[in-house]
Amino acid sequence: MPRDAKPQTVLSSQRFQVEDSFDGINDFLYEQGMTDGLPVVPPTAERIAAMLAGTTLPANELVGVLDPLKGEATVEKIAVNAVMAGCRPEYMPLLVAATRGLADPRFNLYGLQATTNPICPMLVINGPLRHRLQINSTAGCMGPGWRANATIGRAVRLLLLNIGGGRPGEIDKATHGQPGKFTFCFGENEEENPWEPFHVERGFRAEQSMVSLFGANGTVNIKDFYSQSAEGVLTTMAGTMTALGTSNIQNAGDEPVMVFSPEQAATVAREGLDKAAVKQWLWEHSGVPVAAFSREAQAGRMARWDWAVNGRIYPAKVPEDIVILVAGGVAPHSVYVPTSQALALTIPIGEEPARS
Repeated sequence: MPRDAKPQTVLSSQRFQVEDSFDGINDFLYEQGMTDGLPVVPPTAERIAAMLAGTTLPANELVGVLDPLKGEATVEKIAVNAVMAGCRPEYMPLLVAATRGLADPRFNLYGLQATTNPICPMLVINGPLRHRLQINSTAGCMGPGWRANATIGRAVRLLLLNIGGGRPGEIDKATHGQPGKFTFCFGENEEENPWEPFHVERGFRAEQSMVSLFGANGTVNIKDFYSQSAEGVLTTMAGTMTALGTSNIQNAGDEPVMVFSPEQAATVAREGLDKAAVKQWLWEHSGVPVAAFSREAQAGRMARWDWAVNGRIYPAKVPEDIVILVAGGVAPHSVYVPTSQALALTIPIGEEPARS
């Protein structure tokens, strides 16, 4: 498969007509390495124009530069990838905000794109835009069946491929990859959250719409059908965070994400624990004794970093770095998302009216 064309150049110059062959367009884009392997919506001039109607920004405005190829993500190029992903025009302000986050040096997109670690951007949406765009934050929110969740996350992946240049096996050196590298986008279930929503915790107003970006390794389901107390639920969660091979234990840092189901969040909150207390409890009970690691690990990397606290390695440097979210539907399942490489960022979403 040819891989020598610079995707951002092709995307800015190639134009397709509505009558062009669907299969032919897909074959061409696939051969250029410009798809995620699934069929895409052909980015015809008509479809790109319709997508651009979802924002008041000029098509040639530069939103950000995406690593590692330093591709320029203009509004038009975002629109092209949004068309290919199957997005609706009203998703454009969210995608523009997400692109700003990806381009922010603090997010460390270079590290995320070029590592052997199977990291992907995880997008979490807060605020009233969740409802207007029909972003799922309840049952099945991390899975299939919701156009907004699926296509917004997919558009971000196509931006990373076609503008940032993160092609698997070339710049993207992930040993295995993971399903989240196709799409990973969901809303926080604010309506069933007993604590303040994530964006409010970050200092924003509840009525603001925000997108938060994390460098996610994947998901670990936490099943606990027996615990009916805060201590019981948190004990199971903390035990999940102690897995030796997870990035947060291996790296002894970053911001591990615990996504409580509404049921388990309610179990913990009814005993009066706020987010700070939950983070403190999880941190104190998720430390792994240095002696639990292999001799090679103890003599190697761990010996070169001051990671241990009282002879234990923790998945976060301080309790405050643990991220608490609430999402999902019914049943006592929660989700642990180990993280790596990227600093979590929360970006305001512009409330731009669509053009008539």
